Amino acid sequence: MEEKGRIGIPRALMYYRYFSLWHTFFEELGWSVVVSDGLGKTGKIIYFEDSCLPMKLMVTHAVSLQDKADHLFVPRLVSLHRSYIMCPKFRGAPDVVRLATEGKISIIDETVDLQSRNHSLLQSFLRIGEKLGASKKEAKQALKKGEQVYSKFKEESIDRINGLPLRDLFQLRIPTPGKRKESTLRVAFVGHPYNLFDSDINKDIFTLTKSLGIEIFTSDFLSEKEIDRELSDLSKEIYWSSGREIVGALFHFLKGGVDGVVFLTSFKCGIDALLQEFIKRSRKVHGGANVPFLVLSFDEHTGREGLLTRLEAFKDVMEQRKAPNSKHQIPKKSQ
Repeated sequence: MEEKGRIGIPRALMYYRYFSLWHTFFEELGWSVVVSDGLGKTGKIIYFEDSCLPMKLMVTHAVSLQDKADHLFVPRLVSLHRSYIMCPKFRGAPDVVRLATEGKISIIDETVDLQSRNHSLLQSFLRIGEKLGASKKEAKQALKKGEQVYSKFKEESIDRINGLPLRDLFQLRIPTPGKRKESTLRVAFVGHPYNLFDSDINKDIFTLTKSLGIEIFTSDFLSEKEIDRELSDLSKEIYWSSGREIVGALFHFLKGGVDGVVFLTSFKCGIDALLQEFIKRSRKVHGGANVPFLVLSFDEHTGREGLLTRLEAFKDVMEQRKAPNSKHQIPKKSQ
């Protein structure tokens, strides 16, 4: 198929959850996908607004693509679940990017709102396809293929996280590694996808963790039913879809099955601040947790050396609790 043009996708925010779907959809329609590079050692963040680091990175990556693509893909994500909503920054992201790029590039900002029939995933991608000159049939087929690739990618995510360097994790043409050597320590990392996988935020924490011989798990390991089950006893609903996933995953992993749990947050994230306080109070009510728990908050000034020191100290705590004579041995997860 002849290349129709280039679609630029900023390496930020929900790129780290849905890139496999987006990438496949556009390529199936004959468009080449261009993804922004990381900041690197000398990269500078564009301080377009006083926002959280993930949003600043969205603006920075979008601006870096304005001369490299025909269109930028910055969807207006309102709701990715029938009952829950996204953080407000996702609704405003296309508008912020449009201001930052000063109208120098076309922006595909189609709304995705699964609470609305007019903005369902299918309807939204049909409209995107129409804007790009594709028929409804072509757009449907491209979306179907994208969903298949996304499902496969998600199923293999834990193997890819533990078997590939972060720079290769989202390269769809790089196959998922086979069986890997088991580690003596297993740690669950919980947080928004961009906090987990954006090395400009977390300083490539997964590489640091694997260098210590630790196996990594994330909330992708859990099904939506498992998340819902963990939240079933709450007296009040959590309406942010990402917040539900984070709290459900924390509840699940803090009960056992892993040797430690790390909650990754971004400074200035209001949702994370509320969730962190909620988890603290829940632990007090239920008498703490079975496993060590570490909270790491990131901003643009976070240093890699200090992060490694904290991980090494956390590893020491986990090893002490696993020692044969320890009074805090973690119960094995029921099969």
